[in-house]
Parts: sequence; C-alpha cells; structure tokens
Amino acid sequence: MQYQLLKSRRKTIAISFDGDGNLIVKAPLWAGDKEIGNFVDSKMEWILAARERIKNAKEKKDALRLRLENGECVYFLGEKRLLTIIREERNRAKIIGVGDRLLLYIPYEANYEYKKEALKKWYRREAASVICRKAKVYGELLGVSFGDIRIKDQKSRWGSCSSRGNLNFNWRILMAPEPVCDYVIIHELCHLVHMNHSADFWKLVEEACPKYRQYKKWLRENEGQLYLF
Repeated sequence: MQYQLLKSRRKTIAISFDGDGNLIVKAPLWAGDKEIGNFVDSKMEWILAARERIKNAKEKKDALRLRLENGECVYFLGEKRLLTIIREERNRAKIIGVGDRLLLYIPYEANYEYKKEALKKWYRREAASVICRKAKVYGELLGVSFGDIRIKDQKSRWGSCSSRGNLNFNWRILMAPEPVCDYVIIHELCHLVHMNHSADFWKLVEEACPKYRQYKKWLRENEGQLYLF
C-alpha cells in the first residue's frame, strides 16, 4: 500500500486522504518504519472502504460535470444562465450576459479547457465586483472595516479572514443562491469582531443573517453544484 508519509512533533499516528484520494500517513518524528507499517496494516479494512467511497464519489461528480456545450446551464447567484457557445474568428474569449443567457464567444479551435478557463475568469471578475459591493454594505451594518478582498479558487473553503483584516472568498459562491452568498460574506465579516467560532460569534452572525443555519446547511448539502466545471 503506497502512501505519503509526513512526520512532525505530533504524538500519535493518523491516516487520511487528500483531495485526489491519495493516502496520507502522519506520524511522530520518533516513529519507526515498522511501527508505521503495522499501523497502516491494522487500518487496511477502513482504508480500502474509504478509498472505494472516494472513488465512487469522484465518479458521480465526473458524471455530473458540465461539458460546457450549448444549452447547458450555469448559475449566477442561484439563477440559471443558459450557456450559448459562439465560435468565430477571434484570439480571445468574450462573455456577455443577456437576460437568462450567457454568451461565450470563443475561437473556432477552443476546447473544453479553454472554455472552462474563460468562464472561471469571468466569474472571478464578477465575484470581485459583487462581493466587494456586498461586503461594504454588510460591513457598515456590522460596524466593521476590512482591508483587501481577494477572490480565489479553493477546493474546500468558501471564505477566510486574516488577522490583518483581509478577506478571501471563493469565486464559486457566486453560483450559490444570493442569500447563501450573503451568508458567507457576513460570516467572514463577523470574524473581524470574533476571530473564532464561539457562541458570541454565531450570535453576531444570526443578528445580521437570521436564517444562517438554513444557508449553512445548503452549502453542506449542495456543494457539488458549485463544482460542475
């Protein structure tokens, strides 16, 4: 059984999987190869079962993945946008939103990766505009000020707040329903008051976003809808 070994000052041996399904073993600095190997062998049943679950989940996700062809739908603040691909003689992609349609102008030879990157860039630009505007509104409501806002493409986080007051947001929240997007922004702004997830933190979140539990649940249950390309 192949695995990546990471040693540190931790006290016990632990196993986990990374986002690509690779086995990670974390062990204390003093742990020997034999002890680590025996530990992995003792957890083999769990490892094989977990790996199978990860494989099935990946296959299901791949089956749902958009091909980014004409007639498919993407989402903007929870609303459907019908994708219309227009191939023409051009050097760069251009995207225009017209009503409930998203027009993607691309070169004749553009492939799936080209379309995906063009859409990502468009979403990131839109996210920067929408999130900055919303953060200013909710920041004033909460009585907090923030530093820079950065838009990122993250695998497992919707947002974060640094000790310096800078905010990071995953552009993919722009595809979620607007109240869910607002909740993520409010969540990070509340960290400017409480840099933890204490009772006081959640009380502040609830004051600004009374239905936050509903939106938090939506993210947990519908995360896959935001990672279709």
